[in-house]
Amino acid sequence: MKTKVALYITILLVMGSFSGIWAQVKQNINIVEVDEKAPEEIKKTSEILDKFPPTLISELTNSIKERGYAGSISFCKTRGPQIAEEFSKTFNKKIYRVSDKNRNPNQKASEDEQKVIEFWLKRIKENQPVKTVYYKVGDKTKVMKPIRIPNEMCLSCHGDLNNISSEVKEVLKKEYPQDRATGYKINDLRGAVVAEF
Repeated sequence: MKTKVALYITILLVMGSFSGIWAQVKQNINIVEVDEKAPEEIKKTSEILDKFPPTLISELTNSIKERGYAGSISFCKTRGPQIAEEFSKTFNKKIYRVSDKNRNPNQKASEDEQKVIEFWLKRIKENQPVKTVYYKVGDKTKVMKPIRIPNEMCLSCHGDLNNISSEVKEVLKKEYPQDRATGYKINDLRGAVVAEF
């Protein structure tokens, strides 16, 4: 009898622990668009994030000129995270990219980041502008800048699979066997660059 009672208590304690974790994961976040009323730290962080996509695109453009699209996939795979790391060290914030349709397994959006992406997608569907946002999650603040497909160059590796060259598809399959980052059109939401502090 004592064993059964002890087992019952243990089960209740474990379930209670999972309930607490579940509540924490499922907590709502208050998504706020960055504007002139935002705190100075948020506005400065937003300006930092504005520099990230042009930096990557500039280097990637040069790589494509030298190596072609297929030859630049490995460059993008290594250089993208390196730029994020350099930004993180320079600006003393954790900076990284995420997507709901990630190519790199390490860049899958977390649950709270996914909520922001869904918020943006809803606004796009309603023909509303999407802007950089910020929110709190636990004791952390996150600032997220939307990344959209800017031009045809990006579609050479992220566009409709029927329009991507066989050479590029072969390299993508090798480098990213679980790739989900195709089927985009110009101006589609690709994901986000995030600052966490």
